[in-house]
Amino acid sequence: MSSRISARIGAISESATLAVDSKAKALKAAGRPVIGFGAGEPDFPTPDYIVEAAVEAARDPKNHRYSPAGGLPELKQAIVDKTKRDSGYEIEAAQVLVSNGGKHAVYNTFATLLDPGDEVLLPAPYWTTYPEAILLAGGVPVEVLADESQDYLVTVEQLEAARTEKTKALLFCSPSNPTGAVDSRESIEAIGRWALEHDIWVITDEIYEHLTYDGVRSTSIPVVVPELADRTVVLNGVAKTYAMTGWRVGWMIGPKDVIKAATNLQSHQTSNVGNIAQRAAIARSPTT
Repeated sequence: MSSRISARIGAISESATLAVDSKAKALKAAGRPVIGFGAGEPDFPTPDYIVEAAVEAARDPKNHRYSPAGGLPELKQAIVDKTKRDSGYEIEAAQVLVSNGGKHAVYNTFATLLDPGDEVLLPAPYWTTYPEAILLAGGVPVEVLADESQDYLVTVEQLEAARTEKTKALLFCSPSNPTGAVDSRESIEAIGRWALEHDIWVITDEIYEHLTYDGVRSTSIPVVVPELADRTVVLNGVAKTYAMTGWRVGWMIGPKDVIKAATNLQSHQTSNVGNIAQRAAIARSPTT
C-alpha cells in the first residue's frame, strides 16, 4: 500500500527554529520566565513609519490587485539602490526576485540551480532550513564542519577536501546563522577564488549583514571577486535589519537567466508577494 504522504515531503523535518520559538512563546504565555533563542527575531516592533506606510497602502485600491510575480518595480529598484549603498554591489532590477521571506528565496534558489544528485557544500553549524531545502530540490547536502577550534570559519582547504565531481554549489553565510561568525574580506576572497577556479556556484545568505559588532563589517563575495558574480546568488530580506520578520519579504539577486527561471517558478507557487508588505518594505525612515 502506498503511503498517504509522498516520500519527498515525508522526509522533511519540522523547522527546529520555529518549533523552539513556538515552545518559548507558549511558556511565556503561561507566565514562565523564558528567553527564547530559537528564531532570529528582534525584540522590538516594526518601526512606526513602516507600519504607517502599510496602512496607507492598504487603503489604495491599486494594492488590492495582482502585481508582477517577481516583485513591484518600485521595490526591485529600492533593492538595487540598497544593495549598492550597503554592499557596494551594483546590479540591475532584472537581477532581483522578491520572495515571500528569505526562506522562500532559499528554496527558490536551490530549486532553480540543482538537478537530482547535485551536491551542495554546507559549512556547519548551519541554519536548519538549508539541508531540507537542498533535499527538497533533489540535491545532496555535504556538511563541512567548522567548530569552535577555528572560530566557526570554514577554510578553503576544508572545502577542497569535500569537493567532488558532483559538487554544484557552496552555501555561504556570513555573518553566520547560528554562530555569529563573520569571515574576513581576505577569507571571503580566497573562498570566492576557489569557487571560481572550480566552476562552483556560491549561494550567499546575507540577511544578517547589519548585525555585526565591535567595528566588524560584513563583505559581499561578488564585490571582492567580481568575476564570480555570474555564478553567485545573494539572498537577503527585510526581516532582521528592519524588525519585519512577520511581514515576509525577502529576495534573491543573481544572473538574469537564473532570476527569470526562479520568477517563472514563483509565478506558479505563490504569484506576487503581498502588496501591502511590499509597500511597507519600500518605506524609508523619514530621518534618512
